[in-house]
Amino acid sequence: MITIDADKLKEVEKRLSKYPKQAPVVLSRALNRTATNVKSNASKKAREIYRIKAQDVNKSFKINRASRNNLEASVVSSGGSIGLEKFKTNVRDPSTKKPRIFKAAVKKQGALRTILKGFVANISGIKVFQRTSKKRLPIQRLFGPPVPQMVNNPEVRRFINEQAVETFEKRLDHEIKRVMEGN
Repeated sequence: MITIDADKLKEVEKRLSKYPKQAPVVLSRALNRTATNVKSNASKKAREIYRIKAQDVNKSFKINRASRNNLEASVVSSGGSIGLEKFKTNVRDPSTKKPRIFKAAVKKQGALRTILKGFVANISGIKVFQRTSKKRLPIQRLFGPPVPQMVNNPEVRRFINEQAVETFEKRLDHEIKRVMEGN
């Protein structure tokens, strides 16, 4: 998490000696670029740990951008559990021959795990289900973890925070240099 207080604003104003009124603009640009970078880094790191596609991770993020009057930017991941069909399974299509044992994996580390009485069906799109009794019905849909939980993984959070601080400092220097050179 990056915090901008009055001291940071004064420091930037001091570095922009000729253009102190540009400090809020410089800070907001650096924050917005950092927020975009945080989103991509969170997605990338989550996909290193979990077997999920980028589009399924990225659609859960919302970026609230900073402005010169509001020096606050945030990246928020929201959403519920994701269907198990979005992760790796040994059967993708219900029309193919059924395997003896249905298997699935959520994390990249480790092998596919057996799901007793699991199967794939095309009910408003392909989904993974499991029988809850010995009879044909009832069935229940199976889910993996939600994206906010994946992003909240300690390894992912640590990586995101390190990258955010590094990116903010680089972007702040770049934006100050840009204003001082008159671009």
